[in-house]
Amino acid sequence: MKAILIEQEISQNPTLNPRMEDFNVAPVTNGEESSMRNADLAIWAATGLDIALGCVERVKSSLLRSAELFREEDTARANRFFVQCIEGLQRFMEAINLTRAAMSLDFSKVNTETGTLADTEKSLLFILKGMFKNQENKEYEEIADKIEYELLTNLCSWTNSLRSLRNTQLGETKI
Repeated sequence: MKAILIEQEISQNPTLNPRMEDFNVAPVTNGEESSMRNADLAIWAATGLDIALGCVERVKSSLLRSAELFREEDTARANRFFVQCIEGLQRFMEAINLTRAAMSLDFSKVNTETGTLADTEKSLLFILKGMFKNQENKEYEEIADKIEYELLTNLCSWTNSLRSLRNTQLGETKI
C-alpha cells in the first residue's frame, strides 16, 4: 500500500518540491501565523539534517535484509519486508523535503561526489520507479540487484551529502 502511495507521489510531483502547507502548523489567528511558521521552520532547519540521516541509516540495513529475502525466493516475506523499507524511504523523503524547505536549500546547487543533490534525488526516484515495475512484474532477483547495486549506492550518496551539509552548517554556527 505504501509503495503505491510513494509511486503516486513520484508520478504526480517528480521534483517533490515541498510547499509551506506541508508543514504541520495549526491555524493561528491575530497575526501569529507567521511567527508560528517561522518557529517550525527554525526547528526543522536545526534538526532536519539529523532526522533525515537517521531515517536513511535505518532503511539501509533493512534494505539489505530485503534483498537477501528476495534472493532466497521467500517472496511473501520479502515483499512484506520491502513494504516496510518503502515506508522508511517515504519518511526519509518527507524529512528531506521539509529540511529543504526549512533551510531554503537549492539541491541543484549542492554538489555531491557525482553531480548535485538534485541529480541524486532524480536518480533515487528513477531507481524506485524501476523497482516498483520489477515488483509488479514479479522480477524479484532484479529487485535485489537494484537494492544492492543502485539504491544503496544512491542512499550512501545522500548520507555523504547530508553529513557534509551538516558539517558546513555546524561550521557556520560556530563562527
